[in-house]
Amino acid sequence: MNFWDHRFTAFLFGFFGGLAVNLFRLHLISQSPEAERPNFNWIYWTQFAGLAILGGIAALAHDLSNPITALLAFNVGLSIPALIKTAAELQSPKRKRKIN
Repeated sequence: MNFWDHRFTAFLFGFFGGLAVNLFRLHLISQSPEAERPNFNWIYWTQFAGLAILGGIAALAHDLSNPITALLAFNVGLSIPALIKTAAELQSPKRKRKIN
């Protein structure tokens, strides 16, 4: 396996990791009531594809600093939505919790 094949494999498995998370989210949405489902417009599909691409880029970036296995690349892709959500929550203003 040459340099390009290894990098391509890391990107591809990271991409599929990000895609797997999106497919799971899509499955959860299909189980929810129709009134709670999002609009499936171009914004939805852009973030759907974008998260998968970010999974591949993150796996590739990890592989550039330290060669990784395909399984680790897949796990890096899976973690992208959680990392983005955590970063967004850290940047948003603090909300007070309701105490029942």
